[in-house]
Amino acid sequence: MRNLVAAAAATSALLITIPAFAADTVPVPTLTWTACPAPEQGAASTDSFQCAAAEVPMDYADPSLGRFNLALIKAPARDAARRLGTLFWNPGGPSDAGTEYLPAAIRGFPDKVRDRFDIISWDPRGMGGRTTPVVQCFDSADDEAAFFARATRDGFPVTAKQLAKDAAGRTEFNEACIKRNGELLAHVSTADNARDLDLLRQAVGEETMNYYGTSYGTFLGATYMNMYPDRVRAAVLDGAVAVPAWAGNTGENLALSTFIRIGSDFGAASTIEAFMSQCGAVDASGCAFSAGSPEATRKKWSELLQRAQKGFTLEGDMIDAPSILAYVGSSIYVVEPLPGFGRFPGWAAVAQFLQQAWVASEGSGKQVAASGSGDAGSPAAAATPVAAATPAKPAAATYVTSAGRQLSVICGESPNPTTEDAAVQQALASYQRAGISAWPFVAYCVGWSARAKTTYLGPWNKATAPVLVIGNTNDPATPLASSVRMAQALGNARLLIVNGFGHTVLINPSTCAQDYIAAYFIDGAMPPTGATCTQDKAPFAGD
Repeated sequence: MRNLVAAAAATSALLITIPAFAADTVPVPTLTWTACPAPEQGAASTDSFQCAAAEVPMDYADPSLGRFNLALIKAPARDAARRLGTLFWNPGGPSDAGTEYLPAAIRGFPDKVRDRFDIISWDPRGMGGRTTPVVQCFDSADDEAAFFARATRDGFPVTAKQLAKDAAGRTEFNEACIKRNGELLAHVSTADNARDLDLLRQAVGEETMNYYGTSYGTFLGATYMNMYPDRVRAAVLDGAVAVPAWAGNTGENLALSTFIRIGSDFGAASTIEAFMSQCGAVDASGCAFSAGSPEATRKKWSELLQRAQKGFTLEGDMIDAPSILAYVGSSIYVVEPLPGFGRFPGWAAVAQFLQQAWVASEGSGKQVAASGSGDAGSPAAAATPVAAATPAKPAAATYVTSAGRQLSVICGESPNPTTEDAAVQQALASYQRAGISAWPFVAYCVGWSARAKTTYLGPWNKATAPVLVIGNTNDPATPLASSVRMAQALGNARLLIVNGFGHTVLINPSTCAQDYIAAYFIDGAMPPTGATCTQDKAPFAGD
């Protein structure tokens, strides 16, 4: 193992040097802003937004090889007379489509920032939305659904034997993705996205970059500012991905997968514990799953999982303990539901589901042998993206595969176990330290042979303008410790801690944090060292 880690570390060291590109020889896109296409049913309105498209090279070293056509969306500054410039936002993923996310998340930006800045997001190269071409692993959505139905019929994997079988299915999925996408997979790295971002900066006429990144978007932001340290005016990194963990830098445990190194399994476990305590602090009228006190509610949660060991039915679906854990862990990103974020319904809705499961689990006559339940046990559901949230989106004419898009970035540049046995062992290690969760599968890279042609994996401490890093104390995807590590790794950063719940401050609002963010973007004023904030509304607090 020591030799394996040393070899992987040496490989990472070789990858930190980015080939020199004659950036000035790449044409700057011309942007034509028009009304946006009508949103999908259930998604947030785009009436006040403008949309455009930008062509960028597929390969910056050889622009003749082809183009990506990036889709952009803009919320124009509301006070045009006092406009200060453009703020770019990446929501994360790494596969999240900004054209869908920005309309849904726009209310999370401080009013003063919305007044003074155009806020622009985009659908990254290869990642879907309205950008083309896109990574997709099957010819149709039906083909992918059929694959997952076959690969996941044994439910959520827990034991070594189950994990081994699950690993074989994931390897098969990865090999299908590689076979179908070919050379495209070499050109979707974070470094290539950072070059796109710099072209977009030039396209809107900005001399320097104003940037807001959430979740994986923080890694993109850190990459941009270290590739172009003299081009950064201001950057907020919210719900941060620890850059050494993603990059697999010296000292990282490369026997673990990317998000286990980040500590996402710990974040999920601690936030579920906080969920139960907050639920128990109110009565059942405030939180449907409450047992009257934090201690009693945590005990009720443990008993529900115990009941679910044998499985039971709920509204015709098979439910078991692992699927409940996977569902809760991936559904508590947003405390209060937001328009267009149908997948994450808010904590009150999660509590209602748990209470329904509690009632359904009562009585041994209702318990049946079960091996999983619906989507909660599928690889697609287990591969929960590190994102601000996922907007509701019905099946569309253009088919894309979420898992393949994410893996094309993660597996192309971030070190991960390379054998099925090693992948099983890191999952067992995560279960042992933090309990069962979906996080060991988010960066499953066995069989993913494609590698990014160019990457940036450090150094991370280049001299830049001051950077503001923000972390919630109870973040189920990027725990506070990950934001702390991000702030420590950067060359000029300050950490703002928000005592709150959910993934990122942007979609779990804190007026205190928003005031600091506005002062920073508008006037360059950083929060005092050691400053902390509190979320505006405690979970289950009512209106």
